[in-house]
Amino acid sequence: MTLPRSLLLAGTASAVLLGACSTVGPDFAPPRPPAASGYAMAGDTAPAAAAVGEAVAGDWWSLYRSPKLDRMVRQAIAGNASLEAARATLAQARHAIEAQDPKLRIDANASVTHERINFAAFGLTEFPGSGEAVENPEVTLYSFGLNGGYDLDLFGRHRREAEALVAKAEAQAFQTDAAYMTLTAQVVGQAINVASLNGQISALEDVVAGDRRNLKLAQDAFRLGGATRLDVASAEQQLAEDEAAITPLRNQLGASRHALALLAGAAPADFTPEDFTLADFAQPARVPVSLPSALVRARPDIRAAEARFHAATAQIGVAEADLYPKVSLTAAIAQTALAPLKLFSYDSTGWSVGPALSVPLFGRKQLKARRAMAEDAARGALADYRQVVIEAFVQVSDSLEALALDDQAIAQQTRALDAASETLELARLRYDGGKTGLLPVLDAQRAYARARQALARAQAQRLRDAAQLLYAAGAPWQEASAV
Repeated sequence: MTLPRSLLLAGTASAVLLGACSTVGPDFAPPRPPAASGYAMAGDTAPAAAAVGEAVAGDWWSLYRSPKLDRMVRQAIAGNASLEAARATLAQARHAIEAQDPKLRIDANASVTHERINFAAFGLTEFPGSGEAVENPEVTLYSFGLNGGYDLDLFGRHRREAEALVAKAEAQAFQTDAAYMTLTAQVVGQAINVASLNGQISALEDVVAGDRRNLKLAQDAFRLGGATRLDVASAEQQLAEDEAAITPLRNQLGASRHALALLAGAAPADFTPEDFTLADFAQPARVPVSLPSALVRARPDIRAAEARFHAATAQIGVAEADLYPKVSLTAAIAQTALAPLKLFSYDSTGWSVGPALSVPLFGRKQLKARRAMAEDAARGALADYRQVVIEAFVQVSDSLEALALDDQAIAQQTRALDAASETLELARLRYDGGKTGLLPVLDAQRAYARARQALARAQAQRLRDAAQLLYAAGAPWQEASAV
């Protein structure tokens, strides 16, 4: 069987065009990681607990060895609406890849039409083949057809579009990871707030109990003539001040508990969060910190910025491909007949095949402007990526410095509490022995209360800064699987 010359020419032309296929635009190359070998600035204090170079676990909060915290975090992961919205956006991005316009299209169409044809307009006075004179007959026309086309994508427009969509989906996957990291850090932070406030309230409640004892001592001594009315008034004032100091702490405690309900995706009336104390948390002895070169591959916000830069780079190729001709192969077959039974007969068959060429002759200035816009967007995305990297390094540096100072603060506050406790004990002994009045006892008790609160805040801050360092160090999470 000999193929028609037209088909041979079309096939030869197609082979030549396919052989000339290329993908225009720049190929993406990941930005080089920074050359920094550490995080500390000259003069910074290095914390003994930081283990630079060690990997951070996905369930980083487990370093606190708190079953309560583990339950609270997992409740939030399961119920948080913002995290669910991030997952839905990720699914949307992945479906966008599937919904991309294909290079190969095959469509089927069928129709039944009722048409009125004026044969006289064509110089005919009778219905073709009938031999009978008729005027303006109405006929029913049946048709069925298939048509398709294949875009040769000579300059890679479809390939660059697909590349951009995949990169956008990758960016959304890493943003989902970042949403997870933010959520877990917020839960840990609020849990530590609850523990800190409980510790401060407990310290003040003990002080208030002591205030009541002091007031009773002052009242008894006043009745017996061993104290003045000033001593009683001072004791009453101290009791009122310490009781008043508890109220704002309880207000903050309620807000933190409500925040835990919000993070878990529940209304406060329908949710009872874990009640944390500082004793529920173990201070992490070693806090793993990724090296700078590993941090840029671990932190999801950095990876998301890199993926956005990738997508912007691919869009340059899309815009550039629009400057070149578009060639596609098209084919169509149609069945048309006056009677349904003859619809699929050979006489009712028509077909066409051939290449289609589209050349952008006009509007090239606008197309070049679009390419320039894509290049501008890519430069902006690269700058955004570099900014995210620097911000991440600064976060780690801040957290390392804070953790080092926290250790010093806890040691200082512990010494201050020990001294305040001893001073209070001596003041009470002197008061009980009649060697001094009540005012020195009240002053010592104020100092002791401040020292207990300060130590509770310092311990909570150390827990909080360790969590911030783990968050900044880019603990991985694998729920958002690779696109």
